[in-house]
Amino acid sequence: MDVSVTKLDYFDDMSKLHSNTTLLSYIKGEEDGRDALILESTIFYPQGGGQPADTGFIQFADSDCKFIVRDVRSKDGIVFHYGFIENSGGESEMKLEKGKEALLYVDESRRKLNSRYYKAFKKMGLSGL
Repeated sequence: MDVSVTKLDYFDDMSKLHSNTTLLSYIKGEEDGRDALILESTIFYPQGGGQPADTGFIQFADSDCKFIVRDVRSKDGIVFHYGFIENSGGESEMKLEKGKEALLYVDESRRKLNSRYYKAFKKMGLSGL
């Protein structure tokens, strides 16, 4: 796969829930049958270190289709956004090509829940439980 390491924008601003980026790759039916997007940068937290992944959606310029993000994983510095395409505009097929502008929207309530869960997890780990 010829893509660069994903820039992790959530390190710059952990409260950021909306962002613009560029699509690097669309993988139809990755290993387990789920579609995956690889982006130049992301505000979606991947699962890891005890914290569950963010969810939300990705909207593309000039399209009514959304990519619904159900899981986010990181491997070798590349973040994979797993999910499916939701078509509300009647388009027969969404063309996801490298270089397409992507608008990222993280589910705020899920992020807050994950954050509370992670803090509790870390606190229990530090207390020896």
